Amino acid sequence: MDQKLEGGLGNRTWQRQNCGTEGVFTVDAFQSRAFMVDASPGGFKLRFEQIEGAMGYLTPPPVDLLVTNSHGTVFSATVMWAKDGLAGARFYAYLSLDDVVTLMTGKFTLKLAKPTT
Repeated sequence: MDQKLEGGLGNRTWQRQNCGTEGVFTVDAFQSRAFMVDASPGGFKLRFEQIEGAMGYLTPPPVDLLVTNSHGTVFSATVMWAKDGLAGARFYAYLSLDDVVTLMTGKFTLKLAKPTT
């Protein structure tokens, strides 16, 4: 059952929950701290410390990512937009609430799903 929520959520199915979890985004020799600003079973928003470098890898969208939580579970996601050091992504498949909580409360890593060429 896929119900859309009312009240200014746009096309989102799930309300996002604010968080500030710190992780790391790594591509080749590039590395940046990344902060999960909010998350839901359907997607998440990120803020990057190394803005120019991160935006260089995440634009133009869509860009596929692998998100690994603190338990080593890997989730596939796609960056749908990226601007001014922020990026919004959606998961390929909805996460369980337990998986969302784990991402919101533990460290995570981000990598490009496809290697750079």
